[in-house]
Amino acid sequence: MDRNAAPFSEEMLLVANASVVLEPRGEGFVASIPLAQLELLGDRPDERLQVACDAYGRTVAAIREVLADIEQLKSRRTPIPARKMWELGDAVVNLGAELEENSMEMEGLNDHLVRDLGINAKRMGTIVTFRRHLPEQEMIPESLGWSQCEKQARKVAEELRAAWPIATQS
Repeated sequence: MDRNAAPFSEEMLLVANASVVLEPRGEGFVASIPLAQLELLGDRPDERLQVACDAYGRTVAAIREVLADIEQLKSRRTPIPARKMWELGDAVVNLGAELEENSMEMEGLNDHLVRDLGINAKRMGTIVTFRRHLPEQEMIPESLGWSQCEKQARKVAEELRAAWPIATQS
């Protein structure tokens, strides 16, 4: 045991998030957490878990819509805009934030989405990385195609962010 380590306290429990797992069930999803983490969800854990199910379901539906748009573009042999892929990543980032606001986190979030959407895992990771490094969609030129970003998504995102006018950077 490290004698210099800070002692564990009840305050630490308040900032901890429950690790939620979601499984498809019928038209929706069922959430579960380890029993040892139940107290992290407060007095109404059933309501908090329903929030997770609803948020995840909305996210999956939103991503499916964007994926349908992308498939239409592909069928017309139209280049996929980088902004469209940013939308996918934004849905994932927003889901993570919503879960965190409700004292939950989803380990393997990308894995859940890969399972439920049939997206390539590496591609999903690239899309989320691109979004995490670009907080605003407006930072992406409308003319920029995803094919110009995909191979070096993080580098392209960082370059776009650095090129964004200083006055508007956070």
